[in-house]
Amino acid sequence: MEQQTKILDIGNGKTIKIPVNYQHFILDYSNNPEEHGWNRENVVYILECIKNDHIEDLDMDDNLMNDIGTFFEDGVCVQPNIETAVFWYEQAIENGNDLARSNLADILRKGSQGYPKDLRRAFDLYNACGLPYAHYRVGEFYEHGWGVRQDLEAAKAFYRQAYKEGHELAAKKLKEWNFLE
Repeated sequence: MEQQTKILDIGNGKTIKIPVNYQHFILDYSNNPEEHGWNRENVVYILECIKNDHIEDLDMDDNLMNDIGTFFEDGVCVQPNIETAVFWYEQAIENGNDLARSNLADILRKGSQGYPKDLRRAFDLYNACGLPYAHYRVGEFYEHGWGVRQDLEAAKAFYRQAYKEGHELAAKKLKEWNFLE
């Protein structure tokens, strides 16, 4: 499936094509499987299949790969293991998963659980991701010059896009900057 895109005006007569993805997802940092949309029995089964090298028993797709990354990142029915989480996010990204792009970008932006920060790669992942959350984060990178040249006009354009898509942090940012003009 080809990713949807739109043209974003970043000021000074420049436009760029950005991905858009309005997929619904659960934002949660809990180790409770139910809060991730799973039940404990299913998560344990998936983890046992992985542990015992029976991945072929799973109906594996990019969404499940992303979810497995989340299980290992957040410690859902398993000890947290950031390296294993990154492995599964990378697998999901190779199969086109925007949530995995965003999840891995978050790890690289923050240096989560001791994983090395890589602001340039985090920016690239957010920039390739069509989720409103990612558009907000790209705006942040441009605002602060994290891994990219600081560009306040581009920051405003991405914040504006995230705001139009209903992202809550972009609405808060609107109070700081009047980026709708």
